[in-house]
Amino acid sequence: MPVTDMAEWLGHRDPRVTHQTYAHVMPDAPERLRSLMDAIFTTEIELDLLLEFEAAVEAA
Repeated sequence: MPVTDMAEWLGHRDPRVTHQTYAHVMPDAPERLRSLMDAIFTTEIELDLLLEFEAAVEAA
């Protein structure tokens, strides 16, 4: 869950307060974010390659 969403739910005006207070209960957050970003970029690259291939096939 994004810290900004958690901050809003907890009533914190500044998400930094939430992060400083609760970061210890989210030790795997950086790894989960890395995995998510890897999946997004991998999907985008695969989609770009597929679209480029389809365009090359249509042009031929």
